[in-house]
Amino acid sequence: MDLASGLQRVTSAGTGVIPWPTLQQHTRMQCHLVNPMDIEQFRRAGYQAIDRICDYYTSLRDRPVTSQVEPGYLRKLLPGASAPTVGEDFQLIADDYQKYILPGLTHWQHPSFFAYFPAACTFEGILGELYASSTLNPGFNWSVGPACTELEAVVMDWSAKILGLDKSFYNTTGVGGGVMQTEASDSALIVAVAARSRYICEHPHVPMEKLVLYTTTQTHSLGKKAAIILGLKVRTLQVMAEDDFALRGETLEVALKEDVHAGLHPFILIATVGTTSSGAVDRLDEIADVARKYPLLWLHVDAAWAGVALVCPEYREECQLPAINRYMDSFSTNFHKWGLVNFDACCLWVRHRKYLTDALAVTPEFLRSKHGDVGAFISLLCVSWIDLAM
Repeated sequence: MDLASGLQRVTSAGTGVIPWPTLQQHTRMQCHLVNPMDIEQFRRAGYQAIDRICDYYTSLRDRPVTSQVEPGYLRKLLPGASAPTVGEDFQLIADDYQKYILPGLTHWQHPSFFAYFPAACTFEGILGELYASSTLNPGFNWSVGPACTELEAVVMDWSAKILGLDKSFYNTTGVGGGVMQTEASDSALIVAVAARSRYICEHPHVPMEKLVLYTTTQTHSLGKKAAIILGLKVRTLQVMAEDDFALRGETLEVALKEDVHAGLHPFILIATVGTTSSGAVDRLDEIADVARKYPLLWLHVDAAWAGVALVCPEYREECQLPAINRYMDSFSTNFHKWGLVNFDACCLWVRHRKYLTDALAVTPEFLRSKHGDVGAFISLLCVSWIDLAM
């Protein structure tokens, strides 16, 4: 049976067979495309794009930091309720970007932008994005992108070294390792999945509704979001101004005793180095002392914006690096904030990649290859999977 015959047999309730010509009319794209760019047209458009980007940065200082448009401005300028059905020359699209999109931007790279966090956008990074997008490699296993897969593993080890992370977090150990994520929220979700899996493997009869994820009143909303996505309880521990809004070991110990006595099972704590609200640094050394009595409590450090400060040796004690290296199960920081890397570039390191692969490594037959499950890269595969799924 050919495709047309097969489609003719499709029925809808009470309407009988859909005639092939009618179905064809409903499924055919009703659009007329201009000829796609050839190489020389792309070359000219590329030169113009680079020139316009340079002009933008030359004039950036003289622009207002925030957009001057009103909510809803763009819908009034774009075509009506439907997407265009007729293609147009790319020059017109490039001009529309200048006329309609640039006026609607808040300029995070403006020298007078001081809100939220620094969002680096370097010329080197722009060119890197151009090269990367020109040879797109979906990196779901080693075979489809050997260079991409291996470069990530190498750069993550470089980054761990410049931050002063212990070698147990290096990919070269074959035990721990690091992977790129889009943002710290992804990292928190991934380690929560791994921590839950580890806990349930050790306590298979514990119902999910008894598991508890710990955050503090200063933790980024990523903690609560991870709990919501996973359908788990979250307990928010109170931190005090007299402690510089840092979580202290005593507070954690009281909470653990209370919850265990109540029949609950705390399985992960999301601690912070540099909270969003106040820049607080949780007392990881005290937390680790308490956690020794609860060996299945996963300790994750969210250092989204402050973690890059670890490149400066003089800040490593203040940012609790000795405790991170000795006790923490995972650590993440965003290089797209203080790291001068274009958005988005979150780095996640784990001390034991096995827990990630046990929880997330699901490789169907169509993705298997003789190199696909090489130990040095398997952690990359499983974490790439959750990005695609989410």
